[in-house]
Amino acid sequence: MTGKTNWEILSFARFILAFIVMISHLEKYSEIGYLKLITYLGFFEAVFGFLLISGLSIGKSISKNKKSYFKRRIQRIYPVYIICIFFQIIVVGIHPDFQSVFMILLNLIFLNQLFTSTSFIGIAWTLALEVWLYTLAPLFLKCKKNTLYNIIYLSFFCYIIYTCGRTFFHWNYYSDTKYGINLILLAFIWLAGFGLAIFPDNKKHGSIVIAALLCGHLALTIGIQILFRIKHHQVSEIINSDIAFFIGTTCCLAFVYVVVVFNHKISPFRTSNKKILNLLGNISYPLYLSHTTTFKILTKAHIRNSSLMILSALVVSFLIYYIFDFYSKKRVIN
Repeated sequence: MTGKTNWEILSFARFILAFIVMISHLEKYSEIGYLKLITYLGFFEAVFGFLLISGLSIGKSISKNKKSYFKRRIQRIYPVYIICIFFQIIVVGIHPDFQSVFMILLNLIFLNQLFTSTSFIGIAWTLALEVWLYTLAPLFLKCKKNTLYNIIYLSFFCYIIYTCGRTFFHWNYYSDTKYGINLILLAFIWLAGFGLAIFPDNKKHGSIVIAALLCGHLALTIGIQILFRIKHHQVSEIINSDIAFFIGTTCCLAFVYVVVVFNHKISPFRTSNKKILNLLGNISYPLYLSHTTTFKILTKAHIRNSSLMILSALVVSFLIYYIFDFYSKKRVIN
């Protein structure tokens, strides 16, 4: 990709996507009122956005410095992740038996979606997927352009087949799969961002592929939902209920596309604004992992005010970042 990368824009996008995920989960714990509109942007589409931005960021990172790549990834991931696991243990608790300890160990080494169909921190199923992709990144970096994009197309084809299977055969949701199936099903969107980063002279093709993947996902999702309504004689619900979701998810993915593909064309911000946006990006990771645990502890305390729950989740994520995220605090972003 030509031009300087505006990392603060990517940071802000990550925070927005984490916020969408948080509000989608908040609905289970509290009345969210007008915040319901945010859920129309799509939980799964936010995950798509995370994976795309992650692929782009990792592609740029490993291209710039291969030697300390794994060290940087470990420093970035583990301190916050371990603290969030401890936080979850304190709030939810575990049985002091072999099975529970083994489950925690599987989660610590990111094999939770390989040998089990659940994650100790529910949302961490996506983190496990990302870590597998981080591990394979040096191999992907060696791929020729055509090889990498063929892998992307194959993964997207598998995603289409599995998504249709979820409708017709009631296969598990992506977070409830095991045997590493998610790596095959969802690698395409991460690799699309990765390809955009490592083949900067092929930006036009990479941008078209990303657009096609996002549009393909939307067409599949909307098509399945419309067929479902027709089958159950609920055509009126397409206008009354589904159209808001269709518009919201389209806007979410369009936002991600612009942030990723046209990142270098977005006007730079003043230094003070960059610091704020980078801070939001830095707390997005602990926010993503810790918000449901925060909601659970507030629910136990009989606190269900949505505004207070959101504020608490943001404060907890900031504290985790400030105390434990040594990598992000010392990182210099040009």
